[in-house]
Amino acid sequence: MVYHSKGANAERELMHLFFDRGFSVVRIAGSGTSPLPAPDIIAIKNKRIVSVECKARKAKNLAISVGQIGELRDWAKKAGSEPWVAWKIPRKGWFFLKPEQLKNTGKFFTINQKHAMKTGVLFEVVAGDGF
Repeated sequence: MVYHSKGANAERELMHLFFDRGFSVVRIAGSGTSPLPAPDIIAIKNKRIVSVECKARKAKNLAISVGQIGELRDWAKKAGSEPWVAWKIPRKGWFFLKPEQLKNTGKFFTINQKHAMKTGVLFEVVAGDGF
């Protein structure tokens, strides 16, 4: 339950960050348990749609199931949105990654903290008007 609470709190934090940057935003509570694929957060501004799978982990590596990334990509394609994985790393902030930046191991898409911080983009870049 603590794990779920941590993730939900991170999702709410990110939702407010998008809102404060002028996006209309919705959080899909329990998106991982829904029978239909859905991202954790959908943010829309000036016809731009951003779909986000949120993760909050202090571990050195992030692993997301192939199925979950597939659902994010499928949902984004149908919606005409930009798919992002947002990893909140404690005391370092949010790092946004495109699904193709993660390594496909067959069962999981993975990335380590060092690589995520080097190749990911910050929230301000994703939420910027010129992206």
